[in-house]
Amino acid sequence: MSWNQGLRAGHNPSEYPFIATLVPTGQFEARLDFKIWAKKIMGICCYFTDQRSGRKFQLTVYRRKEDERYMLDGCEIDFATCEIDTCYNISVAINLKGRPAFVNALR
Repeated sequence: MSWNQGLRAGHNPSEYPFIATLVPTGQFEARLDFKIWAKKIMGICCYFTDQRSGRKFQLTVYRRKEDERYMLDGCEIDFATCEIDTCYNISVAINLKGRPAFVNALR
């Protein structure tokens, strides 16, 4: 969905930070609440809720150059077509630039 469609559907992306200190890291279960096409990059912003803590956060899945799919390397989930309101076992790390990095996801 687009940004405006997300807002009209009642979603509030501002409740989902992308700041490294506010995004949980490690491997854990999170519900994909909704997703919105990124405005300035070839990516999908995924809005998750950590099932342990209830913490909301966002991660971006970028389009792969080799096949133009919105998938993480080594992951079988295509985030362009995956289900929302569904729990995924995800892995998140902090990259060399100090930003959250979406490493892997399993259903």
